[in-house]
Amino acid sequence: MSKRDGGPAFPDSMLPNPGEWASGAPGMTLRQWYAGQALGGLTWWTDEQCTPEAAAKRAFAMADAMIAEDEKEGVHE
Repeated sequence: MSKRDGGPAFPDSMLPNPGEWASGAPGMTLRQWYAGQALGGLTWWTDEQCTPEAAAKRAFAMADAMIAEDEKEGVHE
């Protein structure tokens, strides 16, 4: 599984006027974005194993798997 973060989720270069909105903060990584999206889908997971820590761990594992698949496709080279 990849340990890369996938780069920025919303790079400045995607803005209509790059640099215009830059606050100096790097923002979230693609890994963090993917994990947040996965976490939303984990709301069905309601057994006694669903601690916040377990849900976070599972969400980041899903994010890592998504980035690894992206790398296989050549998205994040």
